[in-house]
Amino acid sequence: MQQKTILVSIAILLIIGSGIAWKLSNSEPSPRITNFEECVAAGNPVMESYPRQCQNNGEIFVEDVGNELDKTDLIRLNTPRSNTVVESPLVIKGEARGFWFFEASFPVMLTDWDGRIIAGGIATAQRDWMTENFVPFEAQLVFTIPADIYSKKGTLILMRDNPSGLPENDDALEIPVVFAEGDGEVPVACTQEAKLCPDGSYVGRTGPHCEFAQCPSFEGGGSGILPFKSGVHGTVLRGPTCAVVQNHPDPRCEDMPFETTVQIFAKNGAHDSPFSIVSTDKAGNYAFSLPPGEYTLVPLGGEPFPNCSSTGINIEPDVMSTVDLFCDTGIR
Repeated sequence: MQQKTILVSIAILLIIGSGIAWKLSNSEPSPRITNFEECVAAGNPVMESYPRQCQNNGEIFVEDVGNELDKTDLIRLNTPRSNTVVESPLVIKGEARGFWFFEASFPVMLTDWDGRIIAGGIATAQRDWMTENFVPFEAQLVFTIPADIYSKKGTLILMRDNPSGLPENDDALEIPVVFAEGDGEVPVACTQEAKLCPDGSYVGRTGPHCEFAQCPSFEGGGSGILPFKSGVHGTVLRGPTCAVVQNHPDPRCEDMPFETTVQIFAKNGAHDSPFSIVSTDKAGNYAFSLPPGEYTLVPLGGEPFPNCSSTGINIEPDVMSTVDLFCDTGIR
């Protein structure tokens, strides 16, 4: 009887063991984790260090923050941070040693996952850059995500300006970024850019070719003197945006809009008392409604750059004149 009980117990154990073995052999293997993002997606704990770390089965994966830590004594980025979601227009702010600039600026570019450049521009110093200390800078990039983009990841690159052209003087800060969902479905110019109208209102780009909508008929108002139907409007641009001795991200090196303040002085008015003042919008547009007469337009620049040129204008009755203003960046 005892021998029979032992045989039955052995049989049961064999059946249970066979069942476990069958289940293990037919279950799908856990996907292999190879990077930080996969580790986080699997629900593993994340250590809030910088860079962040994720642990899976005793293996630690570190978040990619580019070469930010290697460049922290040369250039520091406040916004955007590594791996943050970005959209157009992308505002870039930080600080860099004075020798990172040349003539108060340095180039920036944005690339997609495959390394294709989708935007390029210029970061400008916000105060005197002739120093070895840190100097705050700002830049803005407007971009459209290509329709055939493989990944929503990209790279923001802030390049040290190198007028010498010598390879040993090249340097760059590179951080990974993530493009916002939906970027590229509609041309950015149709959804982001606006034009300041003479009456102080704004119109955007519309239609299949992203044309600017028509401004309302000018009836006075906006930033100026009422109720005159005459005045002036235009765009303030700054340039050159890249040196002729360098291959910058944008081969066209076009002049860029300049956000600043424009003052207007009457011909016989006080030289230290503007007749009217207005700020440009992000596209560099400004507008004044003015009584007929002779005036001088004065966009405000920086010290020493951008160096903005004053422009004289004769305002005629019932005429809205167009005058574009220019500020020299000093880049050569």
